[in-house]
Amino acid sequence: MAKTPARHRSARPSPGAGPTARAAPSPAAKRVVRVPQQARSRRTRERILEAASRCFESRGYDETTTAEIARLAGLAVGSVYDYFQDKRAILLDILHGTVEQVADLVVQGLAPEAWIHGDPRESVRKLLDLVFRSRRLQPGVQRILWERFFKDPAFRAAMLAIEDRVRGAITALLGELRKQGRVRVDDVATAAFVIHLSVEWTASRLVLGEADVSIEDAVDAATDMITRYLFEEVGPVG
Repeated sequence: MAKTPARHRSARPSPGAGPTARAAPSPAAKRVVRVPQQARSRRTRERILEAASRCFESRGYDETTTAEIARLAGLAVGSVYDYFQDKRAILLDILHGTVEQVADLVVQGLAPEAWIHGDPRESVRKLLDLVFRSRRLQPGVQRILWERFFKDPAFRAAMLAIEDRVRGAITALLGELRKQGRVRVDDVATAAFVIHLSVEWTASRLVLGEADVSIEDAVDAATDMITRYLFEEVGPVG
């Protein structure tokens, strides 16, 4: 009896084949992220963010799972995926929610009208105290954000955008003070770059735990350095 040509044979599923054998799509792939409209949905979303912050703070990013975040938030894992695609999306939201809030305060503190008639040393010190102390809020999360800066283009782009905004505010302030003859630097853009980088790096070393100095001492030293660099006829230290 002739054999049926291979192309005409009916394909029999091998054991375990078929839909049940396929890898199940991730919850994130099956769900559309919900944009909270009602107060209850917004509270649920905030619970997820708070739980994630606590997990990231205590366990680190790599060791934290979505299931752990859901458990701490008192939600089903599927409920987390209703609001976020994955834990990376949660961390990005935390970045925007925390770092941008600090940036908002810094930009407000750089408003020229707040510097026109005030004591420059006191204005510098007040702003630096805000910046340095803000880095002690959730230091574990801030360390993770710095780690992702070097690993994830989305985090890098978001943080650079925030840095550009702050540096732009410094440049605008110095430009206004320059018009009034209150600062001794001519190239305000370069001065803004140097000041921002110096403060940012010092603050980062404080949050990374690699600086064996107190915040108070760091604020005092940075205040003296920046004040002497920018302003003429400043008083003695202390």
